Amino acid sequence: MEEALRQLVAGFQEAGSTRSFTPMLKRLASILDVDHALIAEIEATTRQALTLACWSATGPKDPFTYALAGTASERVLSQEACHYPEGVCSLFPEDRLLARLNAQGYYGIPILAPGGGLIGLMALMHNRPLQLPALAKEIMPLVALQAGAELARQRADRQTLWDSVTGLPNRRHFMTLLEQACDEARQANQPLSLLHLDIQRFKEINDLHGHEIGDRLLAACAERLRHVAEGDERIARLSGDEFSVLLPGHANGELSGAMRRYQAAMEEPIALEGRHFKMVVCIGAASFPYHAPDASQLLQASGIALNHAKQARRHRRVFDDAMARALQRKEALQARLTRALRNQQLTLHFQPQVDLASGTLTGAEALCRWHDEEWGWVSPGEFIPLAEERGLINQLGHQVVRSACRQLKQWEAQERHFPGRLSINLSAQQLDNPQLTNQLLRLSNGILPRQLGFEITETALMRTPQQAIRITRELQGVGFSLAIDDFGTGYSSLNYLKRFAADTLKIDMTFVHDMLDSSHDRAIVSTIIAMARALGMKTVAEGVERREHVELLCELGCDQAQGFYYGRPTDADDFADKWL
Repeated sequence: MEEALRQLVAGFQEAGSTRSFTPMLKRLASILDVDHALIAEIEATTRQALTLACWSATGPKDPFTYALAGTASERVLSQEACHYPEGVCSLFPEDRLLARLNAQGYYGIPILAPGGGLIGLMALMHNRPLQLPALAKEIMPLVALQAGAELARQRADRQTLWDSVTGLPNRRHFMTLLEQACDEARQANQPLSLLHLDIQRFKEINDLHGHEIGDRLLAACAERLRHVAEGDERIARLSGDEFSVLLPGHANGELSGAMRRYQAAMEEPIALEGRHFKMVVCIGAASFPYHAPDASQLLQASGIALNHAKQARRHRRVFDDAMARALQRKEALQARLTRALRNQQLTLHFQPQVDLASGTLTGAEALCRWHDEEWGWVSPGEFIPLAEERGLINQLGHQVVRSACRQLKQWEAQERHFPGRLSINLSAQQLDNPQLTNQLLRLSNGILPRQLGFEITETALMRTPQQAIRITRELQGVGFSLAIDDFGTGYSSLNYLKRFAADTLKIDMTFVHDMLDSSHDRAIVSTIIAMARALGMKTVAEGVERREHVELLCELGCDQAQGFYYGRPTDADDFADKWL
């Protein structure tokens, strides 16, 4: 007994991974004089065992998985020991493990986690009848105790370091791998590159088909990425639909081939549940030490390149200094915009909307403008998309509504009559708020709803059409008017168009601008006007710059116009002096 324990203690000292199980099992088999010994992990939900180590007198055995139901090990599921001294193959003819080892005798016990709960099994098998010495009942629990502690530790590691859906290293684990790779590359004076991958449209698929399908798709994507990995390339799942690939030894100039290889892995649609999913991959890449001096900055650089790749024709980009400068400007712009919103430094300009037949004012569009004390005028084409991207658009939208209503009251106090309605743009993100109508009523307190109109782009309405239908009807129900902006550039169908509670279509300026020279654009403008008339809606043509535009629009039957021909957006005082 003392010698047996001494040998097992030596085996325990080698513990620390599943690799230590094999020498431990070899010692155990030698002490108890059996032909085979194994340790397996049990998956509780599937009731399957995965062999982690299997020592055999006939040679090493590769790991394999087998179902416990109907096998000599089944009683272990009830945390019971099971002993079949002889004829076990005859008792369990479907047991693949026994058949593989040609075992005649079997003894198995459960492996429990330190806190309780079945976590695995340990088994001894013999090619002859198995008569175990009394020593076995004292030694086996000791080995099972050690194995249970190691299995529990490994499971905890998997939960904190490995992604449960794909089996890949998670972000935390990958950052450790990346830092180690950067250290090794620095010491060896070797390059290191990183790919940052994003699966396009995955959120849409997840929302439409459910998280179970989404998880299975992610697992299939991970398997394809594994299949094309070469050498010591390491793949990880960073989050959601984002993956990363570590490319030791790859220099900046060698990235194109690796990027094409990983994109090609997704070219064939993935078949799942009778459907075929086409997965498009965008890839950003960066190299150490050319683009970044350490792991965190390398990951950041590849992420920046990924954002640019999403806009690129081939969906792949390698980081460059221009991207870094653009990001630095965006970060600085966000800080300045946040401060400007907090201090209410954004202002409104107003562009007239006129009746085409009479040339009289029918309203105006309120347009947000920003003059930074250091940068000067910042284009709305730059700061409004940034506000949408960085979650500032609702705050900006609230300020615009308040400012517009305050200006209407001020003009009224000055006895300057504003005819028609003042139009304000709403973003797609504002439409996501189911309480938008009540919110707009609170913001416009003191102004009659008929004095305000809201403009929503066709693309924004079609992002969530059912919610848009409900909200537009609510807006109309309380007295606000609604115009569909940039009409003709989105993908709305007539079916949706008649269900949106809009009273006006604004014809996109690109069609208006080119209609004098393009018969196609003229036909589009004419069709939109006819469609609006059939639906009982008015039309407003944007981008009217020439007298010829006015004449043709009148001929086609358009109701109103807006553009430089009548006036550029200007501040409240200049607008009032000219029009009120």
